[in-house]
Amino acid sequence: MNPSKLVLRPLPALLLGALVGQLGLAHAQSAPATPSTTPPASTPVAVPAASKPATAPASVTPTVSARPADELKKPEQEAQAAGGGQMQTVTVVAERPAEQIDRSTYDVKAEVVTPNASAADVIANVPNVTVDQDGKVAIRGNQNAQIFVNGKRSAMFSGANAGDALNSYPAEALESVEVITTPGAEFGSEGGSGPILNLVTRRVRPQGSQGQVSVNVGQEGRGGTSLSGSYNDGRLQLEGQAGVMRNVNERTGWSETETDVGNAVWTTRRENDSRSPSRIVMLNPTISYNIGTTDRASATLNFNHSENETGSNEYYRTYHGGATPYEEYSRVIDRDSERTFYQLALGYERKFSATEKLNFDLRSSGNLADTDSRNRNSYVIAPPTGARPESTNGNETTNRLTEFSIDYQKRVTPMFNFKGGVKVGRSTGQSDADYFNIDPLTGEEVIDDDRASAFRNTERTYAVYVSPNLRIDEHWAVLPGLRYERVERHIDYINQDNSASDATRKLLPSLHVQYGWGERGAAITGGYSRRISRPQLSDINPNLQYVDDQNYTQGDPRLAPTRNDKYELKYTDTWLTWLNANLSVYREKDSPLLGRFLTPVPGSTAVVSEAVNFGARTNDGISINLQGRPTREVNLSGTVGFRRVQQSYLATLTNADGARYSVETERARNTPTLQLRAQYSGIPNHQLQVNGNYTGRALNGLYETDSNWQAHLSWSWRFAPQWTLRTSVRDVFDSNVNRLTQVSDTVRQVSYSEQQGRTFTVALSYSFGGVSGDPGLRNNPGMFRGPQGDGPRGPGPGGFNPGGGFGPGM
Repeated sequence: MNPSKLVLRPLPALLLGALVGQLGLAHAQSAPATPSTTPPASTPVAVPAASKPATAPASVTPTVSARPADELKKPEQEAQAAGGGQMQTVTVVAERPAEQIDRSTYDVKAEVVTPNASAADVIANVPNVTVDQDGKVAIRGNQNAQIFVNGKRSAMFSGANAGDALNSYPAEALESVEVITTPGAEFGSEGGSGPILNLVTRRVRPQGSQGQVSVNVGQEGRGGTSLSGSYNDGRLQLEGQAGVMRNVNERTGWSETETDVGNAVWTTRRENDSRSPSRIVMLNPTISYNIGTTDRASATLNFNHSENETGSNEYYRTYHGGATPYEEYSRVIDRDSERTFYQLALGYERKFSATEKLNFDLRSSGNLADTDSRNRNSYVIAPPTGARPESTNGNETTNRLTEFSIDYQKRVTPMFNFKGGVKVGRSTGQSDADYFNIDPLTGEEVIDDDRASAFRNTERTYAVYVSPNLRIDEHWAVLPGLRYERVERHIDYINQDNSASDATRKLLPSLHVQYGWGERGAAITGGYSRRISRPQLSDINPNLQYVDDQNYTQGDPRLAPTRNDKYELKYTDTWLTWLNANLSVYREKDSPLLGRFLTPVPGSTAVVSEAVNFGARTNDGISINLQGRPTREVNLSGTVGFRRVQQSYLATLTNADGARYSVETERARNTPTLQLRAQYSGIPNHQLQVNGNYTGRALNGLYETDSNWQAHLSWSWRFAPQWTLRTSVRDVFDSNVNRLTQVSDTVRQVSYSEQQGRTFTVALSYSFGGVSGDPGLRNNPGMFRGPQGDGPRGPGPGGFNPGGGFGPGM
């Protein structure tokens, strides 16, 4: 490396000490440094303690992927000493996450949110990512998005309760979020074909100990307390969060279903409101230990348990083609539910040299839910068939996943880095539902066999991949990949005392190519990947599942998986020295699709939502993200997107003679999106953040969702060195509504829901402890010192950096 070209990269620094106690950013200088004034990358940099907080780091800021790793920037060291003017040494070593050739990385740990905020609260601020009322994540409108933790899939975020897991996963546990729109060979497609949102958890770096305890309160009994901290002493590192929280989820809405029965249209109108207080306990410890100078062992536990008591009131009117209701009644539902999400991850890393390492990873995770409901009907107009009796129903669902993987990488030459690995896994999903009618005279519970089901699906996965990083010259970099997967499936039809098995084999290619130029690190990156989306547990369960008196669901184990091909062309650059630009043009092609088709229950206004294969879809779009800091106090970002979805499917029509026939037809929808974010820290010790998101009318499978927009406001005030007051207002304009329309040949269904509206939370936090020493020094001496890159970075004017990495890797 040429010393004359060496300058320090900009670093966000967390200055949490017993005497400093404030959040700051060491701003970057671009002037080159000489060897006599610039320490090496692993040498601590002394920074004086500040009497007022520096500007907070950008919380959702990608760095340009093609910027050479040699181009480091020097941290600012002009802050004044706090208190009595004594100098305090704080080490600033670790770099901000870099955008790699196959993904974009966004720093979220500086988001101005209250303690006990969920991961869903900060993920919604990441460009091109949306989170709906139920915690369902979409990337560029694709709701098949998978959620990984540290590069590995988890049962916590799979199945019907995935949204609940995201809404209760602590934001404090996150270091950054990676958006992977064209997943490479490193990532399996067992969980789905969509893009990947990888949650990167905080990792212990600084020597010493530090922590924070917080208490927060909100309206209507919302509140909680949390404790977070870290300890690093020699070979041992500890980090984690623990907390308890009470939340209240309120929802109001209505639905209308019209069923064509030939000579008439039968209609059901339902109005509902519910209130669901919940109690949540979470624990997320991580421990790692350096064994000698080359090995490291680690263990991480994620645990979250919640209990909900929901009271729901529903009012039904059904019409059989006339103006007078066929039946009219109110229903009171008392529902108790318990949910447990967990993951235990054991890791072992062996470094043979500074450029060769072997990782072993064993993970066991689960998503468990048990719900029991008691239903009571009060009739204004009873149907001719008689009033429905009081009833109880329950549903127990479990998703468990155990995976063992080995990843190996070695820098064979300065221009070639090899990476490959193997994985074996076992995934189990089970649904056990029951329904009992209560005899009005004896109070005896009598099972209704038509509304009870038990079903289990077990999958075993075997996979191997290779993903070498190739640096062609100072401008060109290539990341090819190839993955082979074998998935064996065994289905138990417990109700029928029967079972079946099958197996699939897939070869999944991927390719990323990057060309970089200029001193600002501009780059153009092209990406392609092929993925496979297999049906979920609810999609293949053939039993009729009871939802409510007017809605049922049913799956089909014969469904075919969806093949997905993804293409993307991305341009990244820095404009005006402070504005990061990211422009992406993409296309996704899916076939055959997995969706839900509505069919009527004969002789009733009830409908069944059936899982089906249908047609093909093309999703074309463009996304422009701009983010920068025009002044020291202001940080702005905006993302504008536009996508056009075209999908084909078979529709059933009726000719003049009354005969039905099928034709292939097409639906299309244009959807604009807008995300805006502003952060201001011009007032000493204060930080203000405003977020706004808008999504236009969108087509998702066989239904459409209306436009939706929200705005959020957050404020932080460090009124003493160790004390911070934070407030947040979610959904400032009470605009969080969800309206969807689904139309089939004989059924039209419209539903609307509004969730809890504007919520206000205030939190008080106390910080204690401090850090010292070199956070880059994890063994002294040893191979864990210095940069921890996985391979060559993208091309740029600075030349090749043996410590960087553009390839995928965690």
